[in-house]
Amino acid sequence: MMISRGLFGLSPPHIQPLTPVSEVSEPPESPSPYLEGTAEAAAAAAAQAEAEEEIEEVEEMEPPPAAVPFSRLFACADRLDWTLMIVGSLAAAAHGTALVVYLHYFAKIVHVMAIGGSPPEGGIPVQVERFKELALSIAYIAVGVFVAGWIEVSCWILTGERQTAVIRSKYVQVLLNQDMSFFDTYGNNGDIVSQVLSDVLLIQSALSEKVGNYIHNMATFFGGLVIGFVNCWQVALITLATGPFIVAAGGVSNIFLHRLAENIQDAYAEAASIAEQVFPSS
Repeated sequence: MMISRGLFGLSPPHIQPLTPVSEVSEPPESPSPYLEGTAEAAAAAAAQAEAEEEIEEVEEMEPPPAAVPFSRLFACADRLDWTLMIVGSLAAAAHGTALVVYLHYFAKIVHVMAIGGSPPEGGIPVQVERFKELALSIAYIAVGVFVAGWIEVSCWILTGERQTAVIRSKYVQVLLNQDMSFFDTYGNNGDIVSQVLSDVLLIQSALSEKVGNYIHNMATFFGGLVIGFVNCWQVALITLATGPFIVAAGGVSNIFLHRLAENIQDAYAEAASIAEQVFPSS
């Protein structure tokens, strides 16, 4: 039997196929139209479910509470509190007006001393007597400021403490009247306690300090306008022109302070919640 030789007397090697028959890739199967329909239906159902959940969340979302009028700040005041607030308001108005009156008399002293000018008529003795009268008036104003300031601070602090004590007691009564489910849902952390404490502190600060300071500053403002228009209305008009800028600056600062107070309140609530979860487990 003859065996075929190659070009140089060697037999060519046995040539194997590049890809084994068992590993030959089969053509991809065409996707089934039934599977596509099922996937599309599932996606549509999921989208519809999400839309329904969003609608339910919007419906369940409660509207934000309405702003409380300023008069409701004194809802827990009794007759004694109203008396203290009236006396404190009058004292605050007197305290604020005293600054303007003091500056008015100080300007008269400068005029009597004739700084940078000729002495008044009558010579030095008349000038000294007039100076003594004005200095005595300023001393009386200082005594009045001390008394008015003490009455203002005492009355507003006392009524603030009394009204916040009533608010705390009413809050405890409301909590005691709640069902057990309320404490299971909302009373498992320190959010309620921190919220109430911060709100009560804000109310106490408003009653004990902010209202009295507001009356004090408004009395100073209007008293200064009256004294200014009586003495020199031209300068008073120039000063009055700066009022809008002062109001705008106060409004901007109030916005930032309000946001800062909200951030502080949220931080206290979160800290109270973490402490409530950590300490019982330790």
